[in-house]
Amino acid sequence: MSINDCPLINHSGKGVSTGKFSFLFLKNTNNQIPKGGIMKKAIIIIATVITVLLVASITLSGCTADQQSAVQAAVESALESAAAETTAAPATTAAAVEAETTAAPAGAYDYYELLRASAMKNEAYPDAPAAGQTLAFTNIMGGISFCDAVWKNIQDQWALAGGDPASLYYADNQYDATIGLKNADIMLAKNPDVLINFQFDAKVNSIISIKFGQANIPIIAVDVPTPNAPFMGVNNFKVAYLAGEEAIKNVEAMGGIDKIDNIILMQMPAAGEVLMLRSEGFYQAFADKYGAEVIDPKTIRADGGAGEAEQASKAMTDVLATIPDAENVVLTSVNAQTMSGIIAAVQTAGRWDPEKWIVITQGADETGNQQIVDGLVRASIAYFPERYGEYLVPASVALMKGEAVPAFMYVENEVITMDNMKDFYPEMLNK
Repeated sequence: MSINDCPLINHSGKGVSTGKFSFLFLKNTNNQIPKGGIMKKAIIIIATVITVLLVASITLSGCTADQQSAVQAAVESALESAAAETTAAPATTAAAVEAETTAAPAGAYDYYELLRASAMKNEAYPDAPAAGQTLAFTNIMGGISFCDAVWKNIQDQWALAGGDPASLYYADNQYDATIGLKNADIMLAKNPDVLINFQFDAKVNSIISIKFGQANIPIIAVDVPTPNAPFMGVNNFKVAYLAGEEAIKNVEAMGGIDKIDNIILMQMPAAGEVLMLRSEGFYQAFADKYGAEVIDPKTIRADGGAGEAEQASKAMTDVLATIPDAENVVLTSVNAQTMSGIIAAVQTAGRWDPEKWIVITQGADETGNQQIVDGLVRASIAYFPERYGEYLVPASVALMKGEAVPAFMYVENEVITMDNMKDFYPEMLNK
């Protein structure tokens, strides 16, 4: 979905009201799928249909019955979500598609883009627009290199926007849904102008959306969607597919798919259907290359917990018990933190061989890049968390001023390997 396919968030009072701000959806009189969105929606629904069929027919190795149910429920939810987006009748001609593609009005995001231009140059924003404003940020977990990088960049950008550090509120969700909800209540009591919500649990995000909506406080969601909020983060299916393509290069170098015993997807069902695409896209890349009939018998899906190393380690230990003879393995997970626990489990079991384990992970934060330097991981898909504030603060300030922001603010991505580490993170090579 391109920016031109997206709704606007607007202070005009038109559209679906959320109180202080409203959603202004671009007109689509025949309920047809806009040009540019067709291919992505087709890819997503194909991927999710295949996934649901897989889950229905294959035991989720290494998972308890409850974990199997959680994974299946999340994937089925992804199917429902994708199906809902494809129920509109397709346009019958190119002209019809063009007529129905009501692009964002010229200049719709001008103010946001103006602030973004300053943010990307690390320059002071024009006219100190954050002066006198308040901004709240709830971090998914402090102490993790990815999250710390996001928080630092938000602080830096808030200062460039003219914001008072004392008016930038912070809370650590500690990768805990209960704490995340309590932190949201604490922030709600402070009555910020905008909340940046970085919280992993999809159900809790729904509750937060309702509470802040009732208080007329707009939200920007980070990496995990929050209902009725613009989204900033990664296109999960895209980054998973990139990771899958990188893994395939290594598989081919090893001698082809016949050499691979298993493909392990360590997933995170608690974060909801969108984050499930961060591993299902990986599967789809393999299915597209080799065929589902070849990939399915090798594929193992497991619930890796809420994103922490300890939970992922336990899950991987369970998986290893189900594949005692597997030697050549392809492995992916949702982030570098879970991967550290997963690799530790493989090492503890005495089964680690970097020549035989093709490991690709997500995020390319300091932890993930260190894993590459240490020879544990072949590649990681970069999200550049050190740049997240360059999107989040301009968007927050734009909302404070009643200006429109894109409904989806996707970061740029790169595949990071030892071959190009020097180009993106040269400091990792000097440690």
